[in-house]
Amino acid sequence: MSKVWDVVIVGAGTAGLPCAIFAAKRGAKVIVIEAADKIGGSLWYASGQISGTKTKLQAKRGIDDNPDKHFADIVRINHGTGDHPFMRIFAENAGATVDWLYDIGWRPQDEHPAITYGHEIYTTPRTYWAKDGAISIVNALAPLFDAEVKKGNITLRLSTRMSEVITDDRGAAAGVRVIAGEKSDDIHGRNVVLTCGGYAASAELWGKFHNRPLRGYFWPHAQGDGVKAAMALGAEFKWADNFIPTFAGTSDPDTGDKKWINTICTPQLRQPWEIYVNMNGARFMAEDNSSVDMRERALMQQPDMAFWSIYDEAIREKAPPLLFAWPKDKQDRAFASHPDYRMGASLDELAAATGLSAAALKHTIERYNLGQAVKSDAFGRQFMPLPVSKGPFYAVKHYAISVVSFGGVNTDMKCRVLRANGQAIPNLYAAGEMVGFGRFGNAYVSGTSIGPAITFGRLLGEQILTWNTNQAQAAE
Repeated sequence: MSKVWDVVIVGAGTAGLPCAIFAAKRGAKVIVIEAADKIGGSLWYASGQISGTKTKLQAKRGIDDNPDKHFADIVRINHGTGDHPFMRIFAENAGATVDWLYDIGWRPQDEHPAITYGHEIYTTPRTYWAKDGAISIVNALAPLFDAEVKKGNITLRLSTRMSEVITDDRGAAAGVRVIAGEKSDDIHGRNVVLTCGGYAASAELWGKFHNRPLRGYFWPHAQGDGVKAAMALGAEFKWADNFIPTFAGTSDPDTGDKKWINTICTPQLRQPWEIYVNMNGARFMAEDNSSVDMRERALMQQPDMAFWSIYDEAIREKAPPLLFAWPKDKQDRAFASHPDYRMGASLDELAAATGLSAAALKHTIERYNLGQAVKSDAFGRQFMPLPVSKGPFYAVKHYAISVVSFGGVNTDMKCRVLRANGQAIPNLYAAGEMVGFGRFGNAYVSGTSIGPAITFGRLLGEQILTWNTNQAQAAE
């Protein structure tokens, strides 16, 4: 009979690494399957924000905070949506995760925790991130993981993709079938933990679950393998309806179809000099509204969830740069050749270049300029330093984007994968993006993507998973 592992983990990323580390330290024989050629998963792409309360860093700064306040803030920001018991377990354990990461060498930026303006803000500073983003988390976890590999407690198989979960006669998870190159084999285990991310990079599943194009910047191996394998066993799929886009991504002429945040659209970081015009040539919001949540919801209501940021030569000369971290030659290249970067000597030329109605665009800009002149905007915009009136005119197309999977397989509070009837699939667990970012509700809440993945991965390895010791170990 082939070897039976105590724990089979699919995915060596945000949730899989801490799960493997803690299970191995408790004496489990663990095998980790990873589709990529290195560990870390989407941590290589993420900003690395984690939130947590009653931490050493909060105490050092004299910040009075606790899990109840954290949970209340989450529910306020997501408008009472999401899985409240799940969110509460996270809030109660997130601080310990932050402290553990700090103890193993991870270092957020000075003066953290802080308030971050990328999402709707917390009432209290409880978010942490490092200068090099989530790569710093990989660098902190890797030595512990590698140490367990060297001890023989963890076996790592890279460039190996799971094709299905194997079950026994009782319908319990008993291992996984994997493919490496052209070779397929079965790996047997007493526990199967799916931490292989979501479907953020799968155009097929994005279209199936959300009926819209795949737009964003994502870990390429997030193809939904775990979601498909669990659903094939009857796992319930939930939370996709909580989709909300990130405001707002643009194309990069050097990265193909990927769209990411290349412009500064956050008023707290840069007040907007431009106006936002939807595909009908109309404005749809006060561009300087400070609520991230409001901006995201306004964008959701626009045709194709897209808009053009429009400005003129005077604004280009006087405003802080709209495009950040791009050298001039790259900007010139974008406006010269990319369809999402357009310019015209007149508004008629700009309309022709963007595909907008010239009449609608002219009317929109005329209305804005009239309001700007008397400092009274139809949408309530306050910051209006210049009219849009001096050619040439410029337009940068922005899109609703996503970097995460909102839907995922449902689990109980012990991370056991559940069927639609509420029964757990024996020996099958899931954590991280496998359970859906939308589980935290219909909003982006700071530090609740990476944070829960690490936290529930840690809890699985440290407390939840059990395995049978063999007779030789028992004799010792």
